[in-house]
Amino acid sequence: MENLLKTEFVSVINKIRVGTAPQWNKSPEVRHEDISDGQFDVVDSKEDSTTIRRPFQEGTASYINPKPYDLRFIAFDDYLHQFTYDDGKGNTHKSMLPPHTKMADLLVYSLVDKDYFLVQELCVGSVANKRAIAKIQLSNTLNLLYQSPDAKEFIDSFKNKICYLSANDGRVATPNQVAEGFMNSYNIIPDPAPFTFGKIKTCGFSAYETSIVKLK
Repeated sequence: MENLLKTEFVSVINKIRVGTAPQWNKSPEVRHEDISDGQFDVVDSKEDSTTIRRPFQEGTASYINPKPYDLRFIAFDDYLHQFTYDDGKGNTHKSMLPPHTKMADLLVYSLVDKDYFLVQELCVGSVANKRAIAKIQLSNTLNLLYQSPDAKEFIDSFKNKICYLSANDGRVATPNQVAEGFMNSYNIIPDPAPFTFGKIKTCGFSAYETSIVKLK
């Protein structure tokens, strides 16, 4: 996926760019991080430019990955923020994207066997006041990705396509429960709340609101 974002996907950016922005003709940076731990947390990469991963229960959203899968995390929102230009009016880093364009924070996919492709929006604090906007961000992200035929083909090759809206809401496993093993901590977590919005169902994704992503 990161190779597509460096090459073919740039044509999508140029297609939707605002009228005053020049064509982007450089190879963009795609920040990604590979994680294969059984339990870990993630944060919005804008909060810390050095790493997406955090120790379990110390980030915005938790992952329980008992298999474990080798997962690649792409900082998608950061990727889009680099597409800027000088508008000649004092704005040296004006976004090439249409005004108010908001996208999800992370793209996540399994590196072996095409098991999972995830799109995740991370919210710091309570999700209640951000829920509506976050759903729009997830839908916008799919709409943008599916404008690239190659990206669409890549994403649709995965068995499980899921959007996650995640906030650090305090739902954690206790140290004793974690120590007892993966399945105990796996079973105590409340079921995620399903939802759909915009392009999510159209693109064949399911969607859930949860602070803890459980991979099977």
